This record gives sequence, C-alpha cells and structure tokens, in this order.
Amino acid sequence: MIPSPALHAIAPAHRSDARAFAAYLIEHVAESGRRGVPHFAIATSLAPDEVEHSARDRWGKGLDEPLWGRAWLLRSSEPRARIIGHIELRGGRFWSEGHRAVVAMGILGPHTGQGHGRRLLETAIAWARDEAGLEYLDLGVFANNERARRLYAGMGFVPIGTREDAFRVDGAILDDIQMTLALRSPDRRAAAASER
Repeated sequence: MIPSPALHAIAPAHRSDARAFAAYLIEHVAESGRRGVPHFAIATSLAPDEVEHSARDRWGKGLDEPLWGRAWLLRSSEPRARIIGHIELRGGRFWSEGHRAVVAMGILGPHTGQGHGRRLLETAIAWARDEAGLEYLDLGVFANNERARRLYAGMGFVPIGTREDAFRVDGAILDDIQMTLALRSPDRRAAAASER
C-alpha cells in the first residue's frame, strides 16, 4: 500500500544526496516507454558514477556559474525514506541566459497521479521566482506524454514550439514540445532588464 501524498516530504537536495539520487534516477529512466508508460526520457539506462558526479557538480555551483543546478527530492515515508521523485532547475552555459532555467522532473511510476508533480513544481517555481529571481522556466516534454503536458499547462507553462522527430528511443519517434513559464509580469521583466 502506498502512503498518502501528505506523508511524502519534499526537501532541497544536497551534494551528499547525489549517490541516492543516481540510484533513484536509474530506476526512474528504466520505466520510460515500458509497461504502458509513455516515453519520457531520452535514454533508458544511465551510468551511476556519471549521474552522481554530474549532480554533485551542478548542486555545488553558485547561481552565477554556468550549468548550476538546484534540486528538490521527494522522499517516501517508508522507514528508509527513499527518493521517489525529484525536480531540478538547471542554469545555462552563458551569463546572458542567467535569467532562465530548465526544468527536469520525474516521479517513480507507483507514486504518480497523487499530486506530487504539482507539489514539486510549486516548490521549484516559488524558489525560482522568490529566491533566485529568475524570469522564465523552460522545459521539453514529449508529445506522447499527455499527463505531463496537462500538468505543465495547468501550472501556467505555455507551448512555444515543437521539434518534430527530436529523438528516437527504442524505435519510437518522439516529438519534443518546448514550453515556458514567465515568472514575472511583462512590466516587472522590463524593469528587471533595465537594472542589469
């Protein structure tokens, strides 16, 4: 029996969480395109050491550094409190895109459809807007992943374009829908731009 969503805790990820995060992420991407689940990942297997090292590196960077990352982990209420979901914001490669971040999110199959995705998004959006001062969040979602598309649209993300035949995974041709969320009104964005 899966505990109620209220018992699952969301907390910021720390560099010390990188190994457990890698184990979770490997389990998660293995679900992509399997047993009736739509494809949601561009790979179905990952190298644990690479995932761990990369996460530790991103999470240790300042927001003024290229390729920074900030993540929040959804942990089960089981005795081990294992990671069952995550959301991560990633900064770009260049200073000139420092007002934006890219969203990556996932939840293990048995824990989907319980409101965790909305909670993770609300957490990351609030931090991006109120603490990091970001102006936009961007993401890509496969066209076949209707549940995720509805969630993102319900949180205010709007589609801005589609890359047709963007990925080919396990013989599936996947269109990638690009979506963005403006975190500030146009007037506040103009004022912030003039301050830079």
